[in-house]
Amino acid sequence: MGLSKLWELQEIQLRQHNLEDQLKNSTLAFELKKEKERLTAFQEKIRSKMLEYKQLKKEIKNLESTCKDLEFKKNSIKNKLYSGEVNNFKELYGLEQQIEASTNDLAHEEEKYLELLLEQERLEGWLKVNSQKLKEEKEDYRKKLEKYRAWHDDLQQEIDILKVNAIQIEQDIEPSLRDIYVSLKKRLGNKALARVVKGTCSGCNLVIPPVLLRKVRSGKIVYCESCDRLLLP
Repeated sequence: MGLSKLWELQEIQLRQHNLEDQLKNSTLAFELKKEKERLTAFQEKIRSKMLEYKQLKKEIKNLESTCKDLEFKKNSIKNKLYSGEVNNFKELYGLEQQIEASTNDLAHEEEKYLELLLEQERLEGWLKVNSQKLKEEKEDYRKKLEKYRAWHDDLQQEIDILKVNAIQIEQDIEPSLRDIYVSLKKRLGNKALARVVKGTCSGCNLVIPPVLLRKVRSGKIVYCESCDRLLLP
């Protein structure tokens, strides 16, 4: 009775350890962690592009104002030039030079303005595509996380039940036998017990001598001469 309970205890604890290893070494958990890091980096990139886009709009607005000012300045000089108010040749030449300089400045600023408009259009397209992409990938991540949590909770629930069952079984095992089991586990690991299957030890697969086989079948404490495991019929 005691040995069979001991075997039952080992099977429960092996199952518990197996489930705990699954939780600890979950590939899905690792993948989700990497996915979250990637999504965080992607989201930060989009946020950075949004700031860049806002700054670009400010620059475009400022350039619009600059171009209007230059246009106004050029027209003002033209008006003065053609108003007939100025008759001095040197002053007229100076006004023409100012008009030419204003025209060049305006052309330069308008070229910058057009370049910024193109960049704004490019950024708008990028933000639209990638914001949608991020939304879809976050939803996909949420579903994977939900699935992982359900799997994790199921395993944890089974582990908790196994722990309770192990405690209950331990109470039915003689303290001396339980001490032997604990001591063996410290030396041999989780598989401290082995069944005798067709005259061989299930732990190391070596043949058990007939004299030991008889003792095992009679319910006595017998250890495998090869692997030191406690043998059970």
